[in-house]
Amino acid sequence: MLKMGKSFGLILIIGAFLAACASLPIASPTPIPPQGDNPYAPQPGDAALMPSNAEIVSAAVMTAESFPPQISLSLSYRLITPCNSLRVNISQPDSTKRVQLDVYGVAPKDKPCTLMALATPQQATINLGSYPTGQYTVWINGVQVGEFNAQ
Repeated sequence: MLKMGKSFGLILIIGAFLAACASLPIASPTPIPPQGDNPYAPQPGDAALMPSNAEIVSAAVMTAESFPPQISLSLSYRLITPCNSLRVNISQPDSTKRVQLDVYGVAPKDKPCTLMALATPQQATINLGSYPTGQYTVWINGVQVGEFNAQ
């Protein structure tokens, strides 16, 4: 009788161990709010600043080999003057899987900037986060600059 009780206990322990190790269904990831990792996100005091256009020299979409894959954007840009600060507002994908970025500059309204514009473009890398499975396009200021396939 004691031997049967030990066997039953061992079977229960093995069963619990196997149940804990069973594979669970993996849900497709929801887009990670990209603004959390975006050092160029609009700031609370931006309403008091003067907005300006940013010239986009080049942009490239990159996919990191991770799980889930992380999407980022390498951006080469020029602002009107070095007194301007870069802002990048990243929208969540729309129903057509279009990721829209609004790229612009801001500067103080009451301070004239006497510095000349930089001839050499500035560089920025922006983390866009991860996305559910699908084919996405990336747009900057209304112009498509790339695409990526989230798996």
